[in-house]
Amino acid sequence: MKITYKTLLIGVATVLFMGGCHSNASKAPVESSVAKDTIANVPLYDLQRNTANLYDEISKNKLTVIDFWASWCGPCRMEAPNLIEIYNDYKDKGLGFVGISLDGEYKKWTEGIEQLQLPWPQYSDLRQWDDTLARMYNIESIPHTIIVNSKGEILAQGLRGDELRHFIDTQL
Repeated sequence: MKITYKTLLIGVATVLFMGGCHSNASKAPVESSVAKDTIANVPLYDLQRNTANLYDEISKNKLTVIDFWASWCGPCRMEAPNLIEIYNDYKDKGLGFVGISLDGEYKKWTEGIEQLQLPWPQYSDLRQWDDTLARMYNIESIPHTIIVNSKGEILAQGLRGDELRHFIDTQL
């Protein structure tokens, strides 16, 4: 199949209009005994493939932005500079970030982190849309954020750009 410039532009415009990368699967969320107004403390896997504790990261900060993204997601890559700017502006005031990648390949995941120069902790189980935390909170498009306090209580979801900055500014 030959991809023309026009086809490429239509594809990019469609993704931008839709606002993110979407799951093709319609899977039921994973059931959890954790209330939906609190983030679940599921096992996470860091870059060295060690198990990590989400609450250890969350408890370090007044607010934590949990950023669901993937290296192959164009809108995620476009949003990354904004997230880095917000992180740099508020990290000394108690803001932390945690990246949850919906990548399926370790090499692409790590290359994406390096290319985007993401400075906060990154985790992935490399199960793409089957990621436990993403399924638990019914994440069907990325980029997607969940903002929690130091106790893991969910304060907001789905904020990007100026909305995310304004929310963080009012909370800190």
